[in-house]
Amino acid sequence: MSLIIPWGGQEYDVDPAELTMAELREIKQRTGLGFLDLLSGLPQLDPDAVNGLFWTVDRRTVPDLKFAGYVGPRAADLLAHYGQITEWSVSLGKLLGITPDETGSPGSPNSTDTPPSNSMD
Repeated sequence: MSLIIPWGGQEYDVDPAELTMAELREIKQRTGLGFLDLLSGLPQLDPDAVNGLFWTVDRRTVPDLKFAGYVGPRAADLLAHYGQITEWSVSLGKLLGITPDETGSPGSPNSTDTPPSNSMD
């Protein structure tokens, strides 16, 4: 399930499902985001999720690329492909058995996943 995003004169083939555990560890060390947080952060244009993913793709060709100074794509570059990003995110969420919440982010439980309250009002 690749997502092709043009940015900076090249087409980025970004696919979080293709990340290695070592790459996911690097992203988590730098952003605090685990895999599911990364997935749900992409359609929300979370800067840490976006930069973590694009930095990892760039780092495959430039191994000494530093995360701290990495600017990543502009919001406009992502917004031009926002429909594709959200569709991809929902499809991947379904593949993983994650249902979207009412805002459409795939990492959130829906009301059927939440146990009823046992409070005695």
